[in-house]
Amino acid sequence: MKIGVRRILLVIASGVLLLLVLEAGVYNWRLVLSMRYRNMEELSRQLSWRRDELLVTRAALLNPERLQSVGLELGLAPVPLHCFSVLQLRSDATGGDQFVCMEQ
Repeated sequence: MKIGVRRILLVIASGVLLLLVLEAGVYNWRLVLSMRYRNMEELSRQLSWRRDELLVTRAALLNPERLQSVGLELGLAPVPLHCFSVLQLRSDATGGDQFVCMEQ
């Protein structure tokens, strides 16, 4: 009878130990999955911010008036022609075309 009781206790202890190991494995697996989920959420947030930035840039480029107003706000404007002066005429190495050097 003692041998039978010992085997039953050994089977119960083995079962409890197996359940504890499985529980630890499931816990670690859930932890890994939650970390992956958090990383994917952060990546999604960054991509949506980048998308919004690109949409703003696209809207500015598609609307020339808006682009001009943004440029003026930044202090960018076309350079007036009186700021340029012709220095000299030069011909290219083949002797054909002539081009103008300009300075600002």
